[in-house]
Amino acid sequence: MAGSIDEKGPSSLTGFKIMFKKMTVPLFFAWIITALLNIMFGYDTTSFGGVQSIPAFEREFGTPTGEDGAYVLSPARASYMSSLAFVGKFLGALLGSVFIEPLGHRISIWIVCLISFVGIIIECTATTVAQFVVGRIIVYYSVGFAEMCATTYQSEIVPASMRGAVVGSIQLFNQIGQITAAGVNRRYSRTVAPEGWIVPVGVQAICPVIVAVGIFFIPDGPRWLISKGRDQDAVKTLERVRPKKDVAAGHCTAEIEAIRVAVENPEKGPWMDLFRGTNLRRTSIATVIYIFQQFTGQAFVSNYSPRFYQSVGLGEHAFDYNIASATVGWVGVACGMPFIDIAGRRLVLMIGCTGQAIFLFIVAGVGLPAEPNRHEANMLVASVILYNFFYAGTIASISYVIGAEIGSYALREKTQAFALSISIIAAFVTAFSIPYVIAEIDANIGWVFGGFATMATIYTYFCVPETKGRSLEEVDELFERRIPARKFASTRTSGAGRRVAELESDIAGLGTKKGASTGVEYHDDKV
Repeated sequence: MAGSIDEKGPSSLTGFKIMFKKMTVPLFFAWIITALLNIMFGYDTTSFGGVQSIPAFEREFGTPTGEDGAYVLSPARASYMSSLAFVGKFLGALLGSVFIEPLGHRISIWIVCLISFVGIIIECTATTVAQFVVGRIIVYYSVGFAEMCATTYQSEIVPASMRGAVVGSIQLFNQIGQITAAGVNRRYSRTVAPEGWIVPVGVQAICPVIVAVGIFFIPDGPRWLISKGRDQDAVKTLERVRPKKDVAAGHCTAEIEAIRVAVENPEKGPWMDLFRGTNLRRTSIATVIYIFQQFTGQAFVSNYSPRFYQSVGLGEHAFDYNIASATVGWVGVACGMPFIDIAGRRLVLMIGCTGQAIFLFIVAGVGLPAEPNRHEANMLVASVILYNFFYAGTIASISYVIGAEIGSYALREKTQAFALSISIIAAFVTAFSIPYVIAEIDANIGWVFGGFATMATIYTYFCVPETKGRSLEEVDELFERRIPARKFASTRTSGAGRRVAELESDIAGLGTKKGASTGVEYHDDKV
């Protein structure tokens, strides 16, 4: 077949080679600068989970217990101080496209940094619960905005062969933020003076400072430039981030031409199109996966694990366990990132959700005794930590990958924005409910979240399509053809979308058929 790639597609090892072959220094820099934004969310979530148990914070915002001058943050106050922040994240994620579509990703990210500075200042100068909550809402507005903006930018600028690893790195940087926060909290865990909570809260301003400077040295997204009729600027963007041999061979110009051919109408679509035709299927898949991301227990570990350890009699080393959990989660992400593109989204997601279910059920089983013995305590802590390994390395990362790549060209930012906003509602529900649930059923909470993890595995098998190695334009074609989820990986694409995938991955340069050109005819058949 003229101009086609090998029928079975590139092997896993070949795909791994492509991933590194296409990573240039400018592309790496663009990835890292946008990914640094994701440290903010990981830091703030874990930071507040521990800060609320620091004596300095309890003294500032809690109520006296009448025992030796001690203060305590009531479950109700802890609940709304944690959960109300998600109002800001909801608005940031939902309204992010309002900035991105007219201004582009670069300027939008700079706005994100400015908003985060305002929120952090309000938090650090707070003297009342209300002021601190307002600061967290503003910070979380920037977090929601950043999650949507960074992932859609990365999905546009990186080749298909490494899109899963790059977009999925959001959780890698999230975990870096969690580890940093856990360490800072550990340092100030017994501090009574005000700096005991102000320093942990203020440290999160470091990343926005770095990003605010670095954003001026990365290019705009090529597909956004095409939507503005700036095709030549889109070519320049690709020439800046692609390998020199691709530029010399004219691949960047050919890729932009192929994208332009694949996109019938470069204009962005209205919100209601999310729920029309094949877009409804895309919207529902992204949304359901994001909901499972929240309902499989992440808030239980990241927000409330110190309180949980205290509730089952393991409070003495709660902060140490938190650091261990965040560190193991980071290892999980590092292990999972490359396999998103090697093994594929579906398989990694099913393995991850199954692993989460197993360890959540173990938490429920061994945590039933009111005073667990040493063996039970060790198994309980290990299960929480290993749960985080599977969560962080799979659904935590893959949900962002799916949300960023599954939307159509006209609705990509809106698809990610809508799905993220629904995820945030789910996160609000869990964050608000968990303190009360822990108070009532303790370790039995594992049965609840484990059940959702089991359902996530089943849903993935039947409904989530495999998009590894596909160009964004190929994904559009497969949805338009209404290909069932389980047949996505084996279905051959045709036309310009396939040409984009070949140019992005340089398949011809790795031993498959050569000589393809932009104008070559492709056949519409299946493997």
